[in-house]
Amino acid sequence: MRRYLQADHQAIAANSRQTPGAWVLAAMYGGRMTGQSVARMIRNGTMGAYRPAESFDAYEAMHDGGSAVWVRYVTGLDVAPMPDTVTVRVPDYGPQPGYEGVCIRTVDISSRCRRCGGPRGPIRSHTFVKDGTRLVCDAWENDCGHQDDYRFVLAEARALAEGNRSQSAKSPKKPLIRGVEGGRYTAAVDLIAELFREKPSLRALRVLPHIEAHGHMDAAQVIRYFVGDSATGPHTSARAAALHLIELDEETRRAAEAEQTEWQDGPIGCGREATHTTGDNQ
Repeated sequence: MRRYLQADHQAIAANSRQTPGAWVLAAMYGGRMTGQSVARMIRNGTMGAYRPAESFDAYEAMHDGGSAVWVRYVTGLDVAPMPDTVTVRVPDYGPQPGYEGVCIRTVDISSRCRRCGGPRGPIRSHTFVKDGTRLVCDAWENDCGHQDDYRFVLAEARALAEGNRSQSAKSPKKPLIRGVEGGRYTAAVDLIAELFREKPSLRALRVLPHIEAHGHMDAAQVIRYFVGDSATGPHTSARAAALHLIELDEETRRAAEAEQTEWQDGPIGCGREATHTTGDNQ
């Protein structure tokens, strides 16, 4: 049975502060649920070493040795959340043992190293000549030291695409989101819905510049508070933020309806409809 050393989070946080914006392998755990919980507590500042909240970003990923938690110090930095996948161009020489030509395929792969879970890249364009033709693909070196092979990258891309198709077949399509008619945040909700319809993985914090540019400052502030209180922190989705705004508008509408309706005491049912009065009409 593999044993894992207890992580010194004070030292990990201090080390991360010395390299702002750079991902650091923080700790290893035996189970994914434990790793995911630790990453969440790092983002939320539940662990004292990582306070105040949102000073650090963190994620969990599979490692050859178990579940790895990676962390980076982000205070004062304008850094984008780490995407789940990246799109790359890779050369495909075909499955046959002999050489029969090459083509460039554009595929989606994980943004994390398959060996340790560390971030891949950075990605750059690479030009090469084959059969007298100049071709362009993508190349990258992983900071963790585990380098990728194009053959395995193509296999990973096929597995990821197949998994996505299988998941889509199993999962019902999420209904379209619309703002509450006449609600305070209706226009902001409709704008957010349009944004994540084009990019379903969009994070809540990434929509703030768009809704502020359209003058929805109140909605933007509500989303900031919502993300700060959320268990997923900066990884909170734009869809979740939109649903929160809808919930607030629906609560306001229900409260307004309750104020307008005054119910009379009396028996429930008994073969007749309950009576009530509305407003000042008695």
